[in-house]
Amino acid sequence: MKVKIIDPNHPCFGKELEGGIIYFDIYHRGGRPDLYEVSTPEGKRYRLLTDQIDADHYEAQEVNEEIERLGANVGDTVMVIRSGSGGSKAGFDWNVPHVITRIDGSGHVEFDDTAAWGFRPDVTVITRGEAAKI
Repeated sequence: MKVKIIDPNHPCFGKELEGGIIYFDIYHRGGRPDLYEVSTPEGKRYRLLTDQIDADHYEAQEVNEEIERLGANVGDTVMVIRSGSGGSKAGFDWNVPHVITRIDGSGHVEFDDTAAWGFRPDVTVITRGEAAKI
């Protein structure tokens, strides 16, 4: 993946380099800086914290990878073939179509405005939502 460096004091400021996240605290992701490592074309490696990179740009790449793996996007109506680890509210029926309402870069997918959720589920698309039509 690509990491955009936004720290004006870093020697690679403004560059987009190959790299990725190498450590994050699953219990505090987003609340504490995560650790990233990048490599320059010359082979030099740098370690950076979340506040030194464009975290939204990185997260968008993670989400896009998960959308590609899933074969579906937010707004799509799907049949859930395998939910992955997760859960649902009382009365949720996994055997009928549901709308994907959120996908995050770690692989968590929410259905029907948090009525159910799963980690890297498998789905079959019934109809494409508005996001796919843009």
